[in-house]
Amino acid sequence: MMMLKRLLRTLRPRAALPPRNRNLISSYDSSAPVDYETRAVAFFDILGWRQAVDNSASDHELRRKLLNAVWFFAARTKSYVEEDTVDHPSHDEVSQFSDSLIVSFPYSDERDLFRLLKFVTEFQTSMLLDGLPIRGGVTVGPLFHSGAIAFGPAMNTAYHLESRLAKYPRVIIDHKLDGDVELLDLVKPIHWPFVVKDSDEYFSTDFLTGYAMTIKLAQHLDEKIDAWLKLYQNDDKVLIKYTWLKERWLAAKADAGWRVAIRDKLYADFHTGRSQTASKE
Repeated sequence: MMMLKRLLRTLRPRAALPPRNRNLISSYDSSAPVDYETRAVAFFDILGWRQAVDNSASDHELRRKLLNAVWFFAARTKSYVEEDTVDHPSHDEVSQFSDSLIVSFPYSDERDLFRLLKFVTEFQTSMLLDGLPIRGGVTVGPLFHSGAIAFGPAMNTAYHLESRLAKYPRVIIDHKLDGDVELLDLVKPIHWPFVVKDSDEYFSTDFLTGYAMTIKLAQHLDEKIDAWLKLYQNDDKVLIKYTWLKERWLAAKADAGWRVAIRDKLYADFHTGRSQTASKE
């Protein structure tokens, strides 16, 4: 019964939120109360950034690449998070420092977690294409987040997940959200990639199966991962991260076949149905 109630809740229409003030610095009132909001938050950074920065001290071209990466990292997220529409003024927030990024969405139920996880997965996927694997953590909890300013218990938890537990190029999800994740996995289309459960029992976003479902992208990622393994073959500390990525990639490719079959059948059935309707008209 509890599961049914939660499933029905995901189908309810969302209440509109009022416009959000994004000018905290210029409108700050030191006597105003400070309230935490319940927010879904992701903290992540670019894997291997620290070593690249150290190497850039004597390499101008590498410094240029790092600046391009940080700009792209922040600009892509800012564009998504701050996009307002007439019907949906954005209450999402983003903060960025060096290669670290904090993204948070207001949370009222599982749908807000799904929206954050969808964003994180798309972000991981696009950044990986540019050779920038991401490591991070996701949780829900009390957070104050306005523009560049973010703090609260949820921030501490997300940072701990990223810095202490994620270890590999993955974004892991707080165990307390396992029930939400399992529910969301039930209501999404069966062939959609969503999350995977790792050997340490953490759910993490599935950012690789989508690549495996497209031949050209799969070939591109094969080459990229093999190049990383070759590049770091003499650095055991870094190599283990890309060995993990290779293993996850092989599992994603093995999983992609049945998803592609279902997707293609749905696509064919849809177009067959449209053709039959058109012929009757």
